[in-house]
Amino acid sequence: MPSERCLSIQEMLTGQRLCHSESHNDSVLAALNQQRSDGILCDITLIAEEQKFHAHKAVLAACSDYFRAMFSLCMVESGADEVNLHGVTSLGLKQALEFAYTGQILLEPGVIQDVLAAGSHLQLLELLNLCSHYLIQELNSFNYLDLYRLADLFNLTLLEKAVIDFLVKHLSELLKSRPEDVLTLPYCLLQEVLKSDRLTS
Repeated sequence: MPSERCLSIQEMLTGQRLCHSESHNDSVLAALNQQRSDGILCDITLIAEEQKFHAHKAVLAACSDYFRAMFSLCMVESGADEVNLHGVTSLGLKQALEFAYTGQILLEPGVIQDVLAAGSHLQLLELLNLCSHYLIQELNSFNYLDLYRLADLFNLTLLEKAVIDFLVKHLSELLKSRPEDVLTLPYCLLQEVLKSDRLTS
């Protein structure tokens, strides 16, 4: 009898173990991403610059406080099938969705500003963190001021700190090679640099 077989197995086994599948999370997310690509079983359509993107509310809400509030609070959008997003480009939204569903994003000069704007507007904090690390790797004596402005605009504290550290380390040589840039530094940035006890002469 099956019940007798079950009973004997229960009597033979004594341990309790939490078993974990290494591939489960990735495979579920990959399946959801495939559904998004195929436009099946999606429950929301996002629109940016008249371009439509299919998605799952649960995935978006898991990645973004913006979407969590939109879909879980009593907002008009919570019951909508389509949501128009203003303040993000179609390119930025496409990249942000790719990140939300895969955890990966290809960052390059041609997309970074769109991605930053989308990440900031949609409150995708992990995406903004990756953007900060990308920009920190690109930081040099020709772009530090522009990167500081980006950090200030999108509240990227990691990048802002990296620019300050860069200036602390290289201020004396920048004063010799590019004094006109140093003279245009925002007062608050210059103040942070000059008060550092690591400033090199």
